[in-house]
Amino acid sequence: MNEQIEELLAVYVLGGLSPEEEAEVEAYVATHPEAASLLEEAYAAAALLPYTAPPLEPSAESEAALFARVEADLAVNQASVKPTAVSHPKPITKQPTLLEQIRAFFSTPLVTGMSLATAVLLLVWGLSLRSQIQGLDQNVQQLTAENSSLRTDFDALAGENLDLNTRVVELQAANQALDQQLDDLDQENTNLIAANNSLQTDLATAISNLAAAEAYSADLQAQMAEILASQPFVSANVYAVTLPGAEDQPQASAQLVIDPESNTAMLIVNGMPALPEDSVYQVLLIRGTEHETAETFRVDTQGEGVLLVHSTEPLQSFEAVGVSIEPEGGSVQRTGDIVLLGSIIN
Repeated sequence: MNEQIEELLAVYVLGGLSPEEEAEVEAYVATHPEAASLLEEAYAAAALLPYTAPPLEPSAESEAALFARVEADLAVNQASVKPTAVSHPKPITKQPTLLEQIRAFFSTPLVTGMSLATAVLLLVWGLSLRSQIQGLDQNVQQLTAENSSLRTDFDALAGENLDLNTRVVELQAANQALDQQLDDLDQENTNLIAANNSLQTDLATAISNLAAAEAYSADLQAQMAEILASQPFVSANVYAVTLPGAEDQPQASAQLVIDPESNTAMLIVNGMPALPEDSVYQVLLIRGTEHETAETFRVDTQGEGVLLVHSTEPLQSFEAVGVSIEPEGGSVQRTGDIVLLGSIIN
């Protein structure tokens, strides 16, 4: 739009333009609907101007002059009336247009007493206000469009956030499952460590027992070598008898190698339980209701043992051989239970 023509619209409504300017404004308004709309608004604003002016109280001189003029006009009208009335048709008056009414209004003394500049400023302010309102409407439309776009983006983000929350819940569940697996593995590892420690202890015990067994075996071999070197058996009538275990020691047994013409025999025992440190096994040489006590001994962890049994008399003079449990150091007469007993009569 032509800003220069728009600025003249307010002055045009107030009748302050030259004929050439009025023609220019009217030609522009005829081809520009926006300018025509602004002109209508300017007319509407101008129609409200009378209500903005305060009422004027006429002076006494003006009031007297007004009434004098009215009386003079009445006298002239009465003098011009002829005796014979002649009927004349009443002239047809044309209804003034809105533009003519506004221009007539601005030609009255009341309006001419107002400042033309003030009226122009009011109209310009009204037009400026309309332009601002249009600008605000455009801003509102733009903000509405942006808000709609933001709402769409927000809905999309809300959907993505919901998906992410679902994924987080799934990951948390998976993490809890992994934590449980880790706890189970930790427990299994603890159990394996405990089992390994137990096996290590058992292995150490087994190694210790093996070492003791090897040492005892070496000792037995040494004893056997010593026994064989001493040649305890001098007769060709050497024989062996079995000494079975008692009813409460059925797993125990012994082999007694006897030279009937000698005072020495070799006792080989097995399956006998180890005794406390304050107890020992003792050999019994039995004749009738009497008996003599002989060597004391202990067995290894396997319940085995080898020893030479000595007597003050030839062994063929005895009827049986037994083994009892006695206090440490042995007893002159049996005091404990008999665990092995067998006849030696060939």
